[in-house]
Amino acid sequence: MELRNKEELRSEILQYWLRSAWVYPTQGPDDRTYLRLTPGGRLKMRRRISELERDLGVEGAELARQEQAGTLPVERDRLELAMMVQAYDSERRFMQSQGATLGTPAVTLESQEEEAGERPDPDAAT
Repeated sequence: MELRNKEELRSEILQYWLRSAWVYPTQGPDDRTYLRLTPGGRLKMRRRISELERDLGVEGAELARQEQAGTLPVERDRLELAMMVQAYDSERRFMQSQGATLGTPAVTLESQEEEAGERPDPDAAT
């Protein structure tokens, strides 16, 4: 098996997602192209996240944090799981920011503020 770099694997994974209609390109407000998850892609991604977490024996959120920190080893399944968690979480956050009401997430990533311990106190008076 030949060794490949992370960017080649990332590109291969994104191409697979596009061919499988899990994502579609859309123009953002800053004239950049973004990939959005299709409704079917979100469902397939939820299932695949669960499968990969079970098969690899690791939480996808942990791999996503490793990927963000640049410490994730170059391994296709782990990289794909990390990318799925990031894409799924980003899509949910975007949809919620647009006013959509969503069900229970398959996986969530904490924001940097939450990781730093700046979580809002649910018992605090509002």
